[in-house]
Amino acid sequence: MARKLYEYMAPDQAGLKLMESEDGKDLFMQGLFIQGEVKNQNGRVYPKDEIHRAVESVRTRLSKGETVLGELDHPEELQINLDRVSHIITDMSVNESDGLGKLKIIDTPMGNIARALLKAGAKLGVSSRGSGNVNESGKVSDFDIVTVDI
Repeated sequence: MARKLYEYMAPDQAGLKLMESEDGKDLFMQGLFIQGEVKNQNGRVYPKDEIHRAVESVRTRLSKGETVLGELDHPEELQINLDRVSHIITDMSVNESDGLGKLKIIDTPMGNIARALLKAGAKLGVSSRGSGNVNESGKVSDFDIVTVDI
């Protein structure tokens, strides 16, 4: 049975960059969303092929027009709570064994909190939220990304 998997990445570790649209209306965060082939702080290792498959699944969802929403903070359930949505994942890709991404902060109560914190200079990280199996050595299989949260 697959279990819930949550992986947090600090802003410096993720190399997150803030970007604004030319008109200053839109705010984006871009960088490393999930790291592969290294033992993370939870003692898990995401093999390169699992990262590639999971990221490709998100890319397919996006290409089919699905909106991939993310939340501010890190809820315990896999379901997206619409009252906590702060951003939309706009792109994901792979670089070697890592999953990279870009998200857009949106005009919701939680999005406005995230925007205010970021504009004030707060360093916010990201965390992947998904499901998969973990063996005794911490190796993850059957990994599926639900979203990436701030």
